[in-house]
Formats: sequence, C-alpha cells, structure tokens
Amino acid sequence: MSDQPKWAWWVVGIVIPVVGIVVSIQLATNSDSDDESPSTNTAASAPASTGGRNPAPASDPTASSAASGPAKVLAGPVRITLTDAADYIDLDSPSPTPQPSGKGTDATVGFNLPDLSLGPPRSGNVVAIAPPQGPDPTRDDCNQAITKRGTYTSGPLAQGMRVCLQTDEGHTAYLRVTSVPTRKAITFETTVWE
Repeated sequence: MSDQPKWAWWVVGIVIPVVGIVVSIQLATNSDSDDESPSTNTAASAPASTGGRNPAPASDPTASSAASGPAKVLAGPVRITLTDAADYIDLDSPSPTPQPSGKGTDATVGFNLPDLSLGPPRSGNVVAIAPPQGPDPTRDDCNQAITKRGTYTSGPLAQGMRVCLQTDEGHTAYLRVTSVPTRKAITFETTVWE
C-alpha cells in the first residue's frame, strides 16, 4: 500500500465527484435559463420578409439559404411509421422512408429499450426536445435548440412529443409523435429542411 494519508482518499473518492456534479448542474441550469431569456427568443422579432420564420444564425452552415427567405423544405410534412422491423430512417433523402438497417440513416427508435426513444444510429449530441406548446418550431428554432441543449437521445417518447434532429448531411429535421408509441410501431409527422 502507499503512504498516502486517509484524507486523500476522501478527496479523490467523494469531494471531486461531488464538485463535478455541482458544476454540471450549474452549467445545465445556466443553459436552460438562456433558453427562456427574451434576448434569445427571436421568434417575435423575425422580419416579415422571412415569412414569420427566424433567419438562420450566422454560425449555421445552412444560413446562406435562409438569408433570402424561409428555409427550403427538403421533405414534408410527411407521416412516417417506424416499426420494430424497420426502425431506422434516412432523413436526408427527398422521400424519407423507414429502413430495416442503419446504413446511411439518420435516426432510429429503440424498440428493444425499456422506453421507446429516438436518437442517431451513431453517437452525437444532435437531438433536442422542442417545447410542448406553441407553434411548430422552424428550422432555426430547431437549430438553436440543438446548439443549446442537444443530446444523443430524445428520452421516452410520448404522443404529441416534438423532437428536433440534425442529420449526417447537416439538414435539420422536426418530428412530432402522432400516434401512441407501442412496442411494435410509432408514427411521426416529419419535416426536413435543406
């Protein structure tokens, strides 16, 4: 055994993890409060020339198409039903359809998990939950949500739940659960922007 004092084990085993948890909670709390700040909610101040949609943030790689007007829709709104036999979807195609495997897909529903959830087939913080009330989010609303609070999964899915997702090719998608999720199927109303 080493000659380290007993207090060193307390610092390493208890104090450092507790400090890490406190810092994580503080960062999450600050991030959530930013979402509700009037200065970050630009929906009410969107210029009329954008059709009521927010212009894309300057850091958004797809901002050039939004500068001249509303975001161009690649697909949707379209209803897509994922099943336990076809639980993947390619959202980058002009006609998103369920797929039986993950090759070239952007999202999957975990039918084999205790709670059904939506996420990318590969890791990445590209999923954000949209607020349950209000108008459907725009592409820019989804981009801001993903930037501020993106994660790798939606958490348990429920009817009416609204989810934003960034695809592998950089498109932004909005999915709303339109059917009660079961262990066999779930239906989304989906819009994908270029």
